[in-house]
Amino acid sequence: MNASGTASVRLDGDTAWVTVKVKGLIVAPHAMHIHYKGEGECPQADDAAKHNGHLAMSTTDGLDDYGPIGTSLTTRGDTSPASALAISRFPQVGTYTYTRSIELTHDVAMAVRQNNAVIVVHGIDYNHNNKYDNVLGVSDLTSTLPMEATAPAICGALTKASDR
Repeated sequence: MNASGTASVRLDGDTAWVTVKVKGLIVAPHAMHIHYKGEGECPQADDAAKHNGHLAMSTTDGLDDYGPIGTSLTTRGDTSPASALAISRFPQVGTYTYTRSIELTHDVAMAVRQNNAVIVVHGIDYNHNNKYDNVLGVSDLTSTLPMEATAPAICGALTKASDR
């Protein structure tokens, strides 16, 4: 998979204008979140573990690096961590631009300001068959989804843009 993306978050108080541009993922639902309270970074290859006999990165394999979910970047409705797996409310295509104004909790907004927040786009096609299946076993987040659907695909640390 040759997925890539960019993200920006512009803050005014606790209101965030979020833009995420993604290309190269499979046509399937892709959960997206602002993670915070970790180390403010994306996991590295050595954070991967064996899943169903395959070396891969699960969501929990990266938790120390990016932390728990602070905000769910859904396309509509609730954006709290409770919507983390609201699969029908996340982008359903492999190339997209997501834009939304969201009211963050004060803690998440402060983490963004302090360079301790990360945007993670989930959903990989480990075995390159253009669908989520159980090649890696079930998700470490829910038994109702395969791990491919919840594994981190693209990750980027949010850092303050330099002042001009």
